[in-house]
Amino acid sequence: MFRQTPWSWVPTLYIAEGFPYAVITTLSVIMFKTLDAGISDTSIAFWTSLLGLPWVLKPFWAPCIDLFGRKRGWILSCQALLALLLLLMALTIPFSAGMPLLVLMLFLAAFASSTHDAAADGFYIIGLNEHEQALFSGIRNTFYRLALLAAQGVLLSCVFTLTAHRHISAQWSAFFYLSGGLLAFLFFYHLTALPRPPTDLPQKRDTLKSRGLSFLESFSTFFRKKHIVPAILFLLFYRFAEAQLTKVSALFLVAGRSEGGIALNPAQYANIYGTAGMLALLAGGIFGGILIARRGLGGMLLPMALMINLPDAVYVYLAFAQPQPLWITASCVGLEQFGYGFGFTAYTVFMLHFAEDSGRFRTTHYAFMTGIMALSLMLPGMVSGAVLEYLRQPAALLASVFSGTCGNYELFFLWIMLCTVPSIFTIYLIRPFIKHDFGKKNTPERSQT
Repeated sequence: MFRQTPWSWVPTLYIAEGFPYAVITTLSVIMFKTLDAGISDTSIAFWTSLLGLPWVLKPFWAPCIDLFGRKRGWILSCQALLALLLLLMALTIPFSAGMPLLVLMLFLAAFASSTHDAAADGFYIIGLNEHEQALFSGIRNTFYRLALLAAQGVLLSCVFTLTAHRHISAQWSAFFYLSGGLLAFLFFYHLTALPRPPTDLPQKRDTLKSRGLSFLESFSTFFRKKHIVPAILFLLFYRFAEAQLTKVSALFLVAGRSEGGIALNPAQYANIYGTAGMLALLAGGIFGGILIARRGLGGMLLPMALMINLPDAVYVYLAFAQPQPLWITASCVGLEQFGYGFGFTAYTVFMLHFAEDSGRFRTTHYAFMTGIMALSLMLPGMVSGAVLEYLRQPAALLASVFSGTCGNYELFFLWIMLCTVPSIFTIYLIRPFIKHDFGKKNTPERSQT
């Protein structure tokens, strides 16, 4: 019997997973800011952060994919729905009165995308044997990141460069038309490319009850784990500063200079943040993984906590200096993103470490932690715009006293540097109970992960 090679569907499946995520969670911020539709920074930060809610809840409804229908059907349905929603967004963007509808469609797309993620990850397991799963684990991660790079870098830059003569709303419409077209292409391609594993079947009725009881047991055992309180505090606050910075830094980079920003157009943003920044992020992650493999998690906790936080200071410089040369802004963004990628490695390795002793619930417990990880980004991001607005009042007062030396963003980025303190402190909550050589090459812990 003919069996599709994994090369024919694994890369494209994870492109379909990464591309919508970048559009929904990252590019929506830039879109609402540049459309000049009268939406405040506070509202943009709040609503675009709330778009992360489906990924927070994903571990709780992901079991439904196993219980109702086939994973292949879930994947294709979500891809078709995402294509339709992206095309409808393209039609809606030119109408300023359609902004509430646009937000609603983004929420629907977020739920479709997170459901697609859960179905794709499950399909990956049943569609490949154990050897292929190990072989393609790095490949799927690579194509997922390439999809992020394509969405917020290459495609965005090409669209806005080629349509520079058109109105900003027409440019965003063109981007969403192409995005919807890409998802439609992937849908039709996967109709034939996705295999049909014989194990891709909905659970039997007598399995539903046992699955439900197993899920409840895994949930209760997770919150009864030893050291669960410091572990959750670490997961929630390790990126406390970065979670606030992510939303506002995007607003800052595209804000006009009269507003205190850098005044990047979407094409420049795509080149600097979406391309150069993403490549720096990937380089930082690779470098961080190499060092943990050499020194272990315990030896890298403090250096990584410092690297994910201290480079945030580049935004303090950018806010005060507002440099004109783009290479200065690109260098600062690249440094901050490299530090983020480097420092975030400790976070992901800690999740593997904490799930290590979970027995048969290891995968489920890790999924719970990914939900907490999404929550750690969503909640600070939701309030970041309100914090920015609150700090603009004393900033305006200082500007009047010191002849305009303090604008809209300076105090916020100084606040971010203050928020790095609890972020760094979290490592001292987990240091007492982690295995310091976890992840180190040629150690038992490494072989178990």
